Amino acid sequence: MSSHFRLYSLDVGQGMSTLFAVYDTAGNITALALFDLGSLGKRDVAGPSTLEFLKKMALLRESPNGRIDAVFISHKDGDHINLFFGSESGKDPLEGLLRLLPDMTIGVCRYGGRYSWYAGTATVDKKSQNLLTLIKARTADPDNDVKGFPVGASSVLVEGGVGPLWGGADYVVFLVAANAPYNGEAIGTAEDKISDKPNGDQANSKSLVLVVGVEAGGTMYKAIIGGDATFPTFQYINYLVEGTGKDVYMTLLPHHGSRKTTFGLPSKSKPISDEARGVVETYARLMSGKTVVASADTGSNYGHPSMETSQLFLQYADTSKTWWTDPLVGNGRHFTTAYIDYALNPGTYNYTGMKTVLTTQNLYSTRYYDGAVLSSPMVAYAPFVAFDTLPYNSNFAFAPGMNWIYTLLPQAMGFLIDFRGVSSNRLPKDQSLEVLSADRLLESFSFVHREGLPEVEPPVQAVAPLPSPRVQPRPVIPGKARAPAQAQRLAPRLGTPGASRGGRR
Repeated sequence: MSSHFRLYSLDVGQGMSTLFAVYDTAGNITALALFDLGSLGKRDVAGPSTLEFLKKMALLRESPNGRIDAVFISHKDGDHINLFFGSESGKDPLEGLLRLLPDMTIGVCRYGGRYSWYAGTATVDKKSQNLLTLIKARTADPDNDVKGFPVGASSVLVEGGVGPLWGGADYVVFLVAANAPYNGEAIGTAEDKISDKPNGDQANSKSLVLVVGVEAGGTMYKAIIGGDATFPTFQYINYLVEGTGKDVYMTLLPHHGSRKTTFGLPSKSKPISDEARGVVETYARLMSGKTVVASADTGSNYGHPSMETSQLFLQYADTSKTWWTDPLVGNGRHFTTAYIDYALNPGTYNYTGMKTVLTTQNLYSTRYYDGAVLSSPMVAYAPFVAFDTLPYNSNFAFAPGMNWIYTLLPQAMGFLIDFRGVSSNRLPKDQSLEVLSADRLLESFSFVHREGLPEVEPPVQAVAPLPSPRVQPRPVIPGKARAPAQAQRLAPRLGTPGASRGGRR
């Protein structure tokens, strides 16, 4: 059995990358799974640090060439794949992971969309190549080790389900949905019959939505990783499963927290209908992560993550026990960075291009607090122990990005979960890269949350009282979400299967 597990939500700027690592009792890595690896913003800043980290982890897994046991690519977009190989062009010479480790082996690869969608996504000797073809060359059995899915594939279908995709004795990756039906596509349509020239919405809707589960003491704790899953994806998943997520410690906010594609809008400024909000809220309730992570670049023009999207998903997060808290905010609130898409009074909230707003749950800011409205310093991420050191000062706090690290230590009944944030600038030097036992790791940082242990409260500095920090989840409006299917017996339950409602068979 495994000693412990780690899940890293990595800062890659405007992009996405998640790493799952399995350790034995000696602290050695026994398995690695990588979920997406790409960036369209701040790639020159966040990319090298992340690639060096992944290179070292792959070499720790298997020396001297490196190994990743499973690669999951949600869909074809560059901000999810372009750091796998990088580019040989003069405009963007950044070396990707496959070029940094030319002899690295890969166990299996599963991808969303159609194989042909990945044509031209890498360049070898200045010639266009299919990234999946390059990955195939790293596997032992290319035709079986690198595969896509038919339309509507899922591990929760009663009949025709795909079963677990990868795993070991006490961990598993299974599929909530892949290649969600789009514009009337029939469930079960073969991959090579999917449109060869998708538009952006179709490509996003095909994103893999995956569950990474770890088991101890009869309890399986889960992380949800959904790439750029969008409104059609949510409709399909709501059709498959119902209920509230059980034992989900992390949910990755879909499509970087986009407002437009999450709610299926023609533009990000359009109003959200009750029906559309109901579909997304049903999905958010099903995911119900104790923590919610948005993988987005704070300096981009995409409007990610949307405050409105974040607020909806956070209604179903763990508000009874905060996983981290900002002492200066008080009342157990989080200070959250988001694109603020609510109309604000510029005379009240606009401060050198920054906006800050208070909701019933959180404080949101674009950069990261407004000194004219709130006491300073305020922080957007898990705070450093000392507030009088860089990058914080009396005027404003800014950090380029954050890597969120979860360590799951098996216990007799479930898990002790250690959760921390590490600045992207410090990632290569962070102790999380060292080969440490789980117990040593848990002793190595002073500001963490340990689910399952009594809380040690950080020092609280006085601030003005704020309104109630909690908000009750709104009633779920089903919208057009169809009746769910029974959960496949082999797949761990994500929520509550809806057998009584005549699910799909």
